[in-house]
Amino acid sequence: MELKVSLDNITITAYIKNRKLLALKKLVESHTAISIQTAMTDMFRASTRDGGQVVLHMEYDKIKGQAFNARPFRLEFNPNKLRSVDTEIIDTIIPYLEDISISRVDLAFDLFEVDCSEFILEKKGRPTATKEFRSDTGKLETKYLGASHSEKQIRLYNKKKEQLENGTEKEKESASQFQHWWRLEFQLRSRSVEEIFEVINTVIFKPFKFEGLSVEGQLYLLALTRDKAVWNRVSKNTRTKYKKILETYQTSDVDYLGLLKDLLKHERPRLEKQLAYYGGR
Repeated sequence: MELKVSLDNITITAYIKNRKLLALKKLVESHTAISIQTAMTDMFRASTRDGGQVVLHMEYDKIKGQAFNARPFRLEFNPNKLRSVDTEIIDTIIPYLEDISISRVDLAFDLFEVDCSEFILEKKGRPTATKEFRSDTGKLETKYLGASHSEKQIRLYNKKKEQLENGTEKEKESASQFQHWWRLEFQLRSRSVEEIFEVINTVIFKPFKFEGLSVEGQLYLLALTRDKAVWNRVSKNTRTKYKKILETYQTSDVDYLGLLKDLLKHERPRLEKQLAYYGGR
């Protein structure tokens, strides 16, 4: 088993310093790696690409920013996919900006050679919108906690399958070397970005193995984790009881969530440094 944590899909918004607007426009217009989709006096939309896939997306819209009292410049990228040319562009742009805000960041945990198709992913506390997709044999492939456009969404999915189906040839080759590759991902927007190092404490994540419980107990837990419509018809006291069991019952000799927390603690200084840089601090 190998574990990895990284920042993924960062979006920053900012104002462009008045004396740097022309320099930024010149960079966008003249850099050989940047393709311009739209260019007008008070707005532009441009990107860099690698094999047809967007690596950096940048846009500026002064009029829209004024209308919505919002930062007019936006930059989106995945730090794990940046090439040296993309890093150089970001390094050039950051000093041109002010009042920078990280409006979205994904915290991604990769689990290699761990089969998470029979794992539990549930949110502690109040229930949230849940959606999941399973294979024809009933194996979990993707699970979402929270709506896609909410401030906080949590995803567990078969990263190997996703890469083999949607990745570049290089990504497919990389994914093929693993028997299992799963990702637990926390997508945070707006104010939730501040919770990036605490959000992992809000979930239950472990194998679904409750053989020590009665058949009745196992059926309740199946309803809790797989059929919310049935679960919501259970009495409040019973729901409270089995939510507690779900959280506290040791289902494996390996504390997977504990390992992820330890990894995050170890890697936090590096991740904080990244966030501080992209946030202009």
